[in-house]
Amino acid sequence: MKTFICSLFILASVFTACNGGGSGSGDGQATPAGVANMIFDAAKSGDYSKLKGLCDASLEPDGDSKKVCEVSDGDEELKKMFKEYFSKGKVVGEATIEGDNAKVNILFGPEGTKEETFNMKKKDGKWYLMSF
Repeated sequence: MKTFICSLFILASVFTACNGGGSGSGDGQATPAGVANMIFDAAKSGDYSKLKGLCDASLEPDGDSKKVCEVSDGDEELKKMFKEYFSKGKVVGEATIEGDNAKVNILFGPEGTKEETFNMKKKDGKWYLMSF
């Protein structure tokens, strides 16, 4: 599954500009589940402006995570794929937090049935997407 999603994001990345990340804002990053829900809410609403702040380049997120955070700057194809894969997403259960690291189990995909785990890291009181 990771290979499939990675392939989709790599394909889409040919058409997008690189972004170094940034700092996030808002209460959504106060919890790992909040970050996951910000991703799903952006896909549902089409308001991708908050995604950029969900990655911090200094934490070195993986390529898939960077692509999620770059959707607001991406082309229409990337936005379409993002919406298709994350608009039916939801958090499953409680986040597992160990120190400044967290795992959030999710369901996502076109039907909202594919299992995955968002890995996150806490920095300066905010949670950031690292990998999935």
